[in-house]
Amino acid sequence: MLDQKDELLGPRFAPGTEVAGFTIEATIASGSFGTVYRARRSGRPYAIKLVRIDPRGDREAAALRLMRHPNVVSFHGYGLWPEDKPDWLVLALELVEGLTLDAWAARENPSALELVTRVLLPFALTLADVHDAGVVHRDIKETNIIVRETDGQPVLVDFGAAGIKEGAPRLTLRLPPGTAEYRSPEALRFARQWEGEPYPFAPGDDLWAMGVVIYILMTRTLPFGDRNGPELNRAILEKTPPAPHELNPRIPLALSELCMGMLEKEPEARYPDARAVAEDLMEQCTQADKSWRIRLFPEARQDQRPAPAPAKPRLRVHGRWWVAGLALAAVLGLFGVFSLERPPGQRKESPSLSPPQQDVPRQELAPEGLTVEVGGGAEPEKSSTPAPAATAANREEQPMTKSKTTRALLAAGCVAGSACVSGPQYRQRPAPADCPPGVDETYERFNIFTRTDRIGIPPFGPRPPEILVSEGPVTAEILPPWGNLPGGILIDGELFFTKGHVYGRFTQAHLPNGEIVPVCLQIRTSKGLGIAMEPGSTREKARVSNIMSIQPVSRFE
Repeated sequence: MLDQKDELLGPRFAPGTEVAGFTIEATIASGSFGTVYRARRSGRPYAIKLVRIDPRGDREAAALRLMRHPNVVSFHGYGLWPEDKPDWLVLALELVEGLTLDAWAARENPSALELVTRVLLPFALTLADVHDAGVVHRDIKETNIIVRETDGQPVLVDFGAAGIKEGAPRLTLRLPPGTAEYRSPEALRFARQWEGEPYPFAPGDDLWAMGVVIYILMTRTLPFGDRNGPELNRAILEKTPPAPHELNPRIPLALSELCMGMLEKEPEARYPDARAVAEDLMEQCTQADKSWRIRLFPEARQDQRPAPAPAKPRLRVHGRWWVAGLALAAVLGLFGVFSLERPPGQRKESPSLSPPQQDVPRQELAPEGLTVEVGGGAEPEKSSTPAPAATAANREEQPMTKSKTTRALLAAGCVAGSACVSGPQYRQRPAPADCPPGVDETYERFNIFTRTDRIGIPPFGPRPPEILVSEGPVTAEILPPWGNLPGGILIDGELFFTKGHVYGRFTQAHLPNGEIVPVCLQIRTSKGLGIAMEPGSTREKARVSNIMSIQPVSRFE
């Protein structure tokens, strides 16, 4: 039954209520731009959002229609409520479970390198694609970025304040919608000088807000105070906050400077677009030293969940092994290949800083196709690692394809920067191990057991004959097409050092559309498993040939 009807927030529904063909299960969130419910239709889960039938609601639906991206909440369609005299749009979106970004950061307590590679870089690239599609979100903040539980990817949600850059009338006048603590100086200057024209919003508003988000994640402090203070607007317009590394000495100087560059008072002094932010983040990854691996705050992670034990795959074993050429982008060597390491400074421990208001674990909305109205057979795409039959690559239309610049950034190996940690002593050769579940489906789906390629690639410019690599987690790139896979695939895994040898195992691949699929690949050369260290190798850095090969297997040897 209907509990009550709130003119501001919209209808309030009790669990079990039928709304536009959906059965309400729970309330997810409620705010000035509508109420979001967890609901089910034909046995399938959805998130539905009720917004008024007015230009603002139409604008949100129009913005969502433009979003076909794996890191952006997507739109299945809409219904109307009530049926007799409808005054509410019922927006149907995919349900995504995960934590808001601030809650994720509080739980994980990532290092600077983890924060950049797992969140900031993919989010900057996502924001660039959103802007390329002609949409400005206008309410970027931690609670509108969900770290998806199934794959750890940041997902941008809640387009209730979104603006479409071209061809749509402005709905707000003096001040744009959004959250006060994240408003840009130019928006406030416009409000002070307002003469009746709508605010000319721009992507720069989102970039400013992203700078505020980064500042909060690194310091657990709002850079300009909150709306309860009398000086918030004046601080945004006139005051420069302390740099993040001054409040938290664990923050690398370069990352602190990037954040402050995003918070310059004049738009011309900031980054020109989100892709420029991504390029700078990528460059910083390649130059990261050991200080980037220190957790941002002294306290330990709050919730470390053990990884599930992998099930034994059902990959059929062939009489010979098939090898795909692997470019272990030399940037994966990170600290020494190009002498990019900065001398480590003496950093004092950060004081225990109070976090901003934390969000509870949240369920939100993410990508799939759209219909004009949701029909009984509409089916959401799952946000977990997609099954072969339900991949984002099969979507009929995908206007927000990643640009060459985006692919180049990912291929450059910055994501790999999150990991090369060396041990003080050599290990024994890694023991045989099961592959992750689902690899046989990956091999069948992409036909990667029937073709052999063997290549080596330089990270930048001419390829050196040898590179330096570090032990630990690593991301590499397969450049040539392989089976039904396109070139430029990134694979995640781990390097193991023994005396005289480097062994490598890779367990997941990142497809160009953002999908992550399980793989079971190991480094092998014509001389056998692994690759020999060349003269000049140490326990921390191994010098190896810049031509390596990978072999798909049914079990790690």
